[in-house]
This record gives sequence, C-alpha cells and structure tokens, in this order.
Amino acid sequence: MPTQVDPQLIHQAATYQRHAEMAIKPRKQVAANAFQQYGFRGNLPSGLQAQEGRVLSRWNDGGWGRLVKQGKHQGRFGDDLVEAMAEMIEQRWQPQPRPGWVCAVPSLNHPHLVPDFAQRLANRLGLPYVDAVRKIRHNEPQKGQQNRFHQCRNLDGVFEVANGLPREPVLLVDDIVDSGWTLTVIAALLQRAGTGPVYPTALASSSVND
Repeated sequence: MPTQVDPQLIHQAATYQRHAEMAIKPRKQVAANAFQQYGFRGNLPSGLQAQEGRVLSRWNDGGWGRLVKQGKHQGRFGDDLVEAMAEMIEQRWQPQPRPGWVCAVPSLNHPHLVPDFAQRLANRLGLPYVDAVRKIRHNEPQKGQQNRFHQCRNLDGVFEVANGLPREPVLLVDDIVDSGWTLTVIAALLQRAGTGPVYPTALASSSVND
C-alpha cells in the first residue's frame, strides 16, 4: 500500500545532507558599463550590498522544492511553504539585526504570486509588509543570460523603489533565485533609497552551481 512521505521529513533529511537550505552569497562586483541607468560601477559600496541570504530548497527536490514548483504552476504558494520559510528564518537563519519589515520582488508576468506569499510570510513573522518595489519594464529571463555582463545589463532600469521607505532592516522575498543578480540590484536600490540592511530570501534555487 503506497504511503505519502511528509515533505517536512524529506526537507530535514536534505538539509542535513546540505542539499536543501543554502546561503545566498552577496554579489559585490558589477560588470563594467552594464548599469548605465542605475550608475553602479565596480565594487558595490558596502552600504549597498545585500546581506547573506537564505534559500529554502532546490527547485523540484523531493521536499519543499516540489511544492514550490506546484505552487508556481498553480499561481499560489501554499501556507505550508509560509510556515516552512518562517521556521527557517526564526529557528535556523536568525538574521541579525532582525528585519523590521518585508517586501517582495515584483513580476509583470505573475504580479500577485510573490507579493501574496510575502504578505502572508510577513503576517506569520509579525512584521509589516510594504509594497516597496515596482517593475517598470519587461526584461529577459535571467537564466538565459550568458555571462555577468548580460545578467547585469538585463536588469538595468527594470525596477524602481518607492519613496519614504522604513529605515529598518528588510527581508526581501522572491520565489526562485538563479544568478542572484535580481536580488543584488533590488537590495542596492532599496539601500540607496535609505532602508536598513537587506536580507534576501527565496523559496527555491534553480542554479546549477549550488
């Protein structure tokens, strides 16, 4: 008789083997002449760099990654993923200083997917959610960009941030992380607008370099 395996148990086993939760390493050096609109050059100043972040799973792994894939295709991530992300943040990651608010990476193709998840995560963490970032033009998928220059150029002028944002540390939420440049650019824009340190987090990694 077939039995259904608890994804939490699969995730715990994968985490123990270092195949699930992973650090999102901050990108520091941008490609030369790639950011003509944003003006980023060379090494990002420390005050614009993202903090080390965390990703919950690998895309389509046997634990949470499979549920991330299902949620992506269905257009909504389940509450079990909210709880899993909150548990990772509160019990194992514990970023310091603690984030004071939450915002999301926006998308024009799926405008509600990540903000909906980020708002529910914020509620679970007892933090305010702020609609801080807008995507103002389409760009190509980052996964298809061949090198660092094209990954950076593909993001130049794509996002803008609101005025009057909280000056506290912020949790920046995305669904899928690959190269990490989207999170890097938004973290720099947020901090240039006056926020505190930015902690990037994502539900799954699709990178082949993990």
